Amino acid sequence: MKTLNEFILNAKEKYGEEVLIKDKDNKYTYNETIDKVLKWGNYLKKQGIKKLDRVAIVTPKSMDQLKAFYAIWIAGGITLPINEGNNEPEFQFILEDAGASLIMTTSAFEAILKKAYPKAKIVLLEELDRIVEDEGIEATVIPLETKKNDTATLIYTSGSTGNPKGIELTHENLLINGNSLVEVKKLTKENCFYSLLPYWHSFSLMSEVVSTIIYGGSIGFTKNQRSFVSDIVKIQPTMILVVPRILDLMKISIVRQIKQGGEEVESAYKKLLEVAPKVIGDRYESVPNPEDKKIYDELDEKLLKNIRKFLGTNFKEFVSGGGALDINLQRYFGYLGIPVVQGYGLSEASPMISLDVVNGYSYGSVGDIVPWLLPENGGDFTFEDEFGNRGKDLKGELLVKGGSVMKGYWNHKDKSAKALKDGWLFTGDVGYYENNKLYLNGRKTNMIVLKGGENIHPEYIEGELKKSDIIDDVMVFGDGCKNVYACLTIPEDYKGMDEKELKLLLKEELKKLSSGMVSYQKPKDFVIVPSFSTEDGTYTGTLKIRRHMIYKRDKEIIEDFLMKVGERE
Repeated sequence: MKTLNEFILNAKEKYGEEVLIKDKDNKYTYNETIDKVLKWGNYLKKQGIKKLDRVAIVTPKSMDQLKAFYAIWIAGGITLPINEGNNEPEFQFILEDAGASLIMTTSAFEAILKKAYPKAKIVLLEELDRIVEDEGIEATVIPLETKKNDTATLIYTSGSTGNPKGIELTHENLLINGNSLVEVKKLTKENCFYSLLPYWHSFSLMSEVVSTIIYGGSIGFTKNQRSFVSDIVKIQPTMILVVPRILDLMKISIVRQIKQGGEEVESAYKKLLEVAPKVIGDRYESVPNPEDKKIYDELDEKLLKNIRKFLGTNFKEFVSGGGALDINLQRYFGYLGIPVVQGYGLSEASPMISLDVVNGYSYGSVGDIVPWLLPENGGDFTFEDEFGNRGKDLKGELLVKGGSVMKGYWNHKDKSAKALKDGWLFTGDVGYYENNKLYLNGRKTNMIVLKGGENIHPEYIEGELKKSDIIDDVMVFGDGCKNVYACLTIPEDYKGMDEKELKLLLKEELKKLSSGMVSYQKPKDFVIVPSFSTEDGTYTGTLKIRRHMIYKRDKEIIEDFLMKVGERE
């Protein structure tokens, strides 16, 4: 197993005139991109960066951010990607904890970073090309000192349960994971990844930054979220990486366009949603009734081809990760002839543990266990139930071992020991394995225990309630209570509605959506709270809810509510 430095140099030699980077207007080859990377790497060495020095990257996703990763690895350093949406104390904590020597950023973040962590040198990415040219720095190869077991990157967790921890991933960790992705998806140089996912998100880091230089594909970039959809057809990606929230927004956009299309389009759309479930089953191998298939094909020609035009002619699939995907959202896109497959992982596993494929996916599953976890590749997985029994046929916490498991937590050996035991990584995710597919029920640490002793995974209930058009997001709570309850946020369109009418409407929605749940899972009541956001910390950077921050922000609302329903004295 080589190091990332070697893979970058080999990619230049092997794929030289192939396209590595593209946007809606331009294409850049491996040769010209990596020549620039070598100049940047030499500049970092000139700035005093030594082997295993931590170099922070703070910027929105961009071509320069990608090049910064490669330049740091070429110089022998450890990349430290940080969410650019952090506030000053969060920047200070991560930079101090990691002991960053240098920060690569843009002028937009220079002031806050200087204030948060004045110890580190700052290099502005927008000035770097001019600087290396002015100083006559050449694209010479830096002698490679890095070893495969050296730390390559520090990924700081989102801090959804407290202060973030730096996850140490080695060159070998990332390359083993990247090779698994290439093998599962059978990636070739014709593949083009496209996403909004930032590179402090371990899935996009592994799949785009790392795996691309293994197989010689390309990466598409857009300027910002507003131009993301309009740029798809110009970039012509084969795969689009998303988190579930992005799919939510896409569905809203499609429904809005349908409504604007007039009565005939709305009627065809309604008919499609009636017949599609009979044609598109819960597994890819479903065989539909010929008559239903004929109706579906006619609607596909009349309606769906126009809907899919925005995805371009090369598009194959959405790959969803970073959080649980509502099975009905996955089904919805399947009905439109737009495959959405799920992947699952966690940063401590570099991150990919399972991934589904277009020609064999199962709705609701997070896919097949990926190659690095197979015994022939030195890996393994099992489940541990509440009694401490282990086995692949049990339901319980997922444990994994193998070459993609992290080196440990930076500066937190005690916490590493809790996550890693006898070579096993305890994922904290509860699930089961069936028909060669992995299914997840929720996070072990989010478990709600009612006064009656009932154990509840809130994610399942939250997923069911979010199926409503008048519920934007949900946090289920009730630990130590007699019943379970729900904090609801509602779409902007409903915020001007009469309060009494709105509550009656929501009550009916909850009753309908929880009808299939066992009695103790059904929310007894609900409270409406302000919308969640990354700005106030109630969402992580990947739009997952941060339960402790919601409790903190809405403590008074929640406690008053619990008093009102008799759970507090």
